[in-house]
Amino acid sequence: MFASILNSKSDKRRSRKGALALVFFVPLFVAACGGGQLPVDRSSGSTGQGPSVIQRPLEVEDPRAPVLLEEKSADQRPIIIALMLPLSGSEAGTGQALLRAATIALFDAYDPRLKLLPMDTQADPDVAEIRAQEVIEAGASIVLGPLLAANVEAVGGILAPTGIPVIGFSNDSSVAEPGRFIMGFLPEAEVKRVVDHALAQGLSNFGALVPEGRYGNRIRTSFGDALADTKAVISAIESYPPDATALFEPVKKLARYDERRDEVRREVRFLRSLRDDVTDEIAVTVEEAEVMEGVDFDAVLVPEGGALMRTLAPLLPFYEIDPNRVKLLGTGLWNDDGLLGEPPLQGAWFAAPDPVSPQNFMTRYEQTYGNRPPRLATLAYDAMALVARLAREPIKPDATDDGGLGGDIKIFAGDSRFALERFMTIEGFVGVDGLFRFLEDGTVERSLAVLEVHRNGFRVVDPAPTSFPSFGYALKN
Repeated sequence: MFASILNSKSDKRRSRKGALALVFFVPLFVAACGGGQLPVDRSSGSTGQGPSVIQRPLEVEDPRAPVLLEEKSADQRPIIIALMLPLSGSEAGTGQALLRAATIALFDAYDPRLKLLPMDTQADPDVAEIRAQEVIEAGASIVLGPLLAANVEAVGGILAPTGIPVIGFSNDSSVAEPGRFIMGFLPEAEVKRVVDHALAQGLSNFGALVPEGRYGNRIRTSFGDALADTKAVISAIESYPPDATALFEPVKKLARYDERRDEVRREVRFLRSLRDDVTDEIAVTVEEAEVMEGVDFDAVLVPEGGALMRTLAPLLPFYEIDPNRVKLLGTGLWNDDGLLGEPPLQGAWFAAPDPVSPQNFMTRYEQTYGNRPPRLATLAYDAMALVARLAREPIKPDATDDGGLGGDIKIFAGDSRFALERFMTIEGFVGVDGLFRFLEDGTVERSLAVLEVHRNGFRVVDPAPTSFPSFGYALKN
C-alpha cells in the first residue's frame, strides 16, 4: 500500500521528481470521510476524544461528530498530514503500530479535510531526507514523526526553512528545536518526578545504577539536577554495560558487598576473641545472619527496562540491597506488564502517565487489530488528535499573537493553522497520555503520575497534576 522502498544507494540518489511519482502512484492518502467504513471498534470503552485545552473542557465538542466547516473556516481545501515512520526494516513493527494508532485518531476526528500521507523512512536518515523533500512537493501542512532521533534531525533540517512543523516521536531532547517538536517521554522528566516524590516521602540518601552510553549520561545528569538544591545526598552510583552477563560486578560494587562482608567477618573475629559464651553466641548469630548491615542509601534509581531489568532486579537482593529497606525507583521503561511479576520490584516507584486511559486505548487497539500495540502507540494517537483539533479551531486574526507566552516566538511562513504558537499554549492539551504541552525549545512537558509496582498491576500513589503552573517554559541550554 505504501511507497516503494529504496533498496540501494543508487535508489537514494534517484531524482525527487521520480520518487514523488512513485509516492502518488499508489493510494497513500487515508481520507477521514464520514461515508467510509471505520476501521475502529467504537464500543470498546474509549472516549475517542482528541486533545482538549485544559481550561476549556466543556467547550470541546465530540470530535467524532461531523465538523461544520462553514462555522470553522472558509478554507475547505484538503489538509495533508505526512506521517513519517519506519514501515519496513527492523523497526517496521513499531512503525506499523504507530500508523494504525494515528489512523484511529484520524477517524475519531471525523474531519473530511484531513488527509493522511504515510511515508516509509526505513529508519534511515538518508531515506528520511528524501521523504522530507517529497513532503514539500506533496504540499503537506505538518509532519508527524519520524520515530528515531537521527531521522527527526534529518527531516527537521530539510523542513525548517519551509515552515512545515515536525512532531517527532523521539525522546531525545538534543534533536528538538523551535518548530521541530518531540513527543516522546523524556527520561529527564521521569527522573525528576519520581525523585521529587521520594524526597516528599522523607527519603534523603540515594544511589543509582545507570546504563553506559548517552541514555545513561542523560539519566546521571538529570539525577544530579533533581537533587542539586536539596539536602539529600548521592552515596553511590555505578554504570553497567548493555550485557546481561556483565551486570554482576556493577551491582556488587553499588552494594559494597565485599566491604560489607569483610566488616561482618571482622566483627565475628572480634567477638570470638573475647572468649565469652555470650559473645560466642552473638558471633554465631552474626555469622549465620542472611542479611548484612544495610547499604548507605535508602533509595536507588534503576532506569532500565525489558529483559535487562528482569536480569538486574534479582541481583539487587542477591547482593543484599534489601527492597524491604531500600526503595527502588525507575523511569517509564518500567511501564511494562512483563515486570509486574518481579519480586524485588514489588512496591517500587516510577513516573509515567496515569495508566487508565492508555490501557483503555491499548484494549481498543487490540480489539480492532488483534494484537497488543507497543506502548509508544499512544504518541501517534495523541499527535494526530492534536493536529485534528488545531485544524478545527478558528485561526486568530493576529498572526503574531504568542498565545500569552510573553516571549518572542518565531512564526514560520507555513500553514497558519499550525503556526508554532498554537502548539505552545500555557494551559496545554489533554491526550491519552494525559496533560502535555510543547515548549519553545521543541521539547514536551508532561504531567506525570507516580506509579507503584504490584503483582496485579500498577497503582497510582501520587496522581498527575491536573494543570501546569503559569511558568516553567525553561529553554534548552
